[in-house]
Amino acid sequence: MPFYESSEQLQEIFNKFWVLAKQDEKVMGKLAKSQVVVRFDIEQPELHVTMNFRDPGPEGEIGTMSFDSDVEPEIAVWSNSETTNKFWQGKLNATIAMAKGEIRMQGSVAKALGLLSKIKPLYKVYPDVLKEMGLDNMVL
Repeated sequence: MPFYESSEQLQEIFNKFWVLAKQDEKVMGKLAKSQVVVRFDIEQPELHVTMNFRDPGPEGEIGTMSFDSDVEPEIAVWSNSETTNKFWQGKLNATIAMAKGEIRMQGSVAKALGLLSKIKPLYKVYPDVLKEMGLDNMVL
């Protein structure tokens, strides 16, 4: 049984999350300086989310999010949707989750762990999106 109803629902959550995340100029500035491309490969339901802080978007902005992108990521992270939900609410220790196999990663572990401190303020945004969408039962 998938944690989210569908890939479309999960995509809608990420779209709303991204709109709010982009408003945090301090976080986005730090991520832009990282010049990294991260792809999250989520299962149950399946969704591939790419956050690109290397290549300018259609309006010249650094920091774009897309689905099923063909941009080669510097870091690729696999998890199921339940683990993804925990992660984006700041309720998952990524190092322990990797050791347990709940998260698999390709790319620089050091760079990925360095990004964690930059995105911490965004952990407050994700639960707000869930609440806004009437998914209070998924807030941890």
